Amino acid sequence: MTKVVDTNVALVVKFPDEHPPALVDACEEFLEEVLTRRLTVVTDEGGEIVEEYFHQLSRSGGPSLGDAFARYVHDHRYGWDPELRPDIVPAAGLENIYRVLDGDDAEIDPSDRKFVAAAKVAGVPVVESTDTKWLDWGPVLARHGVVVEWIDERAIRIAYREKFGRKAPR
Repeated sequence: MTKVVDTNVALVVKFPDEHPPALVDACEEFLEEVLTRRLTVVTDEGGEIVEEYFHQLSRSGGPSLGDAFARYVHDHRYGWDPELRPDIVPAAGLENIYRVLDGDDAEIDPSDRKFVAAAKVAGVPVVESTDTKWLDWGPVLARHGVVVEWIDERAIRIAYREKFGRKAPR
């Protein structure tokens, strides 16, 4: 199980009061599996994904399981296969624009582009938990061969309907 993991998976565990208990439990189970089985997590050569993890997660690895996950990835990323730390090639002088996305950057939220780019280059799925916008990006993700694995697809579809007043696209 090698995957890109969006920051929101760890944040659900760090801030559980903001999320449904079933989603918190599912995120905890996922992160516990990563940590106990010492699974590889895809990041990027430039360190953008790991740096995003530390915007709200602690470098010390505690007190939450989400913090422990971020520290684990930080500490082990250079011991994993370098192909799983791809160079996602940011465009010169442009923040959050990646050449590997072939001009499709505008269709993807700027803060999420690095996850899509890393998943595309490494050929692995992205694990998501709470970001409903990913449900709208099906066509662009498909063009790049990127698959999303939802921690709790039922919960994200309910959240989408509540947020946008309509069913989420398939």
